[in-house]
Amino acid sequence: MKVALIASDLDGTFLRDDHGFDHARFQAQLTKMMANGQHFAVASGNQLQHCIEVFDKIDGEITYVAENGGLVIDNHGNVLSESLLTPTVLQELLTFVATAPELAGAGASLSGKNGAYIRPQDDNEVMQYFLSNLSVVDDLAAVDDHIYKATFGWQDQRAEYHADIINAHFKGRLRATASGYGGLDVIAPNVDKAFGLAFLQRHWGIAASQTAAFGDNSNDLEMLREADYSYAMRNAIPTVKAMANYETALDNNHDGVLDTIDGLI
Repeated sequence: MKVALIASDLDGTFLRDDHGFDHARFQAQLTKMMANGQHFAVASGNQLQHCIEVFDKIDGEITYVAENGGLVIDNHGNVLSESLLTPTVLQELLTFVATAPELAGAGASLSGKNGAYIRPQDDNEVMQYFLSNLSVVDDLAAVDDHIYKATFGWQDQRAEYHADIINAHFKGRLRATASGYGGLDVIAPNVDKAFGLAFLQRHWGIAASQTAAFGDNSNDLEMLREADYSYAMRNAIPTVKAMANYETALDNNHDGVLDTIDGLI
């Protein structure tokens, strides 16, 4: 079985829980994919620079669908597609999250063209791992940048519950989606990983029947629908397993994506 495009989420999917992966094995796979004329895309809710750093030691063509689809860029730095949060609706979002009783206690960050931004109270090792070009600012509302995504987190980790509240308030203007580890990404209303993947399919002339995609969480659902070879990770949440056409034999901690790629190239 051969496919022309392989797309994978990162955390909980391509990466082990310790944020690592088998570099030598993937390097050999990517080299073979390029020889076959196959494309590999990273489809992640993470900031672009973080995605790039994950593959820093890998040599080859990787395309990034970052910021949950808000930014599509190749590894030569060519921006293929981008979707920004408008300043007006971003300001309203920050005010709403800060004042709505149901959303009290949220940690927050912004991901922009020039870097990422957090408040002093949210500066911790987790943020420092996931965010690059990081600036600590007193007021997120005062950030002057092109913002792709706002991310929020609560100690109760009820991301789906909080997403419903934000989506109801900003219907048609913003889109909130759970991104794993209790995090919640808020992006432009027309944007998700499927938006980025569909753009690449059109860009390269690749059909869903020639596409494989891997995911584990609810922000992967739309992307998986764009691929006939949709794989839920063995460790995926039930809703992802229910809609995917296939399930990996191994979980993310045992290289489930790499194990499956061997049969796709």
